[in-house]
Amino acid sequence: MARTQQWQERERWPEAWPDERDPEDPFPSEPRPIVNPYAIIALVAALLALFPIAIVFGFIAFSHPRGRVMACVALLLGAAEVAAVAAFFVLAGNVLPDTMSRANQATASTTAQVTTVATTSAPTPVAPPPTAPPATTTQPAAHKGGTCTETQAGLIGAAADGGTLLCLANAAADSGYQWSGPYNVGTGVFEAGTKCDPSVAKTGRTSDGRALVCETQGRSAAWVLWTE
Repeated sequence: MARTQQWQERERWPEAWPDERDPEDPFPSEPRPIVNPYAIIALVAALLALFPIAIVFGFIAFSHPRGRVMACVALLLGAAEVAAVAAFFVLAGNVLPDTMSRANQATASTTAQVTTVATTSAPTPVAPPPTAPPATTTQPAAHKGGTCTETQAGLIGAAADGGTLLCLANAAADSGYQWSGPYNVGTGVFEAGTKCDPSVAKTGRTSDGRALVCETQGRSAAWVLWTE
């Protein structure tokens, strides 16, 4: 009877279990962490190419007992990304001067070509054709039917009424010259023997005041002294 009562008391009040925690556990007063959040953040940042965050949180993750392998992977990825960025800037610094120099050379060549084309294609100014100076010889006074000398043949004279008379060979006589007219003589000044165009001017005058007529000679026309 005494044994049965003693067994019931033991079942009612069992002895306390011994503390199963590790005496070297760094977290004696709180539950043991399952994951390392800093290692996770470092790894995600490394996968997103955010290497500054990956490196900082990777070093912080080593202060926790778990996730050190993950932190090492994040640090390695971050270091690789830093090396890749540094290599990119080094290569870009070497390629950029070559590209700029080639661009400058191409620009200079294009400018030189444009300048050459502009220089060669510039039209040469054409000097206007020389205008014939007006006759400055004073026309001698003459009257129709009056005699004139052979040296005055073709000479232009002025009648009293303002008409234009010419010293021409006398058709009624075998020899001799007389003032005939009036005639209309062009004011253009030309030289005897030079080419003329009858469609432009049929008559003209020399610089010493003698009348010219444009006569056709074969396929060409020339100025001839008007003496008949």
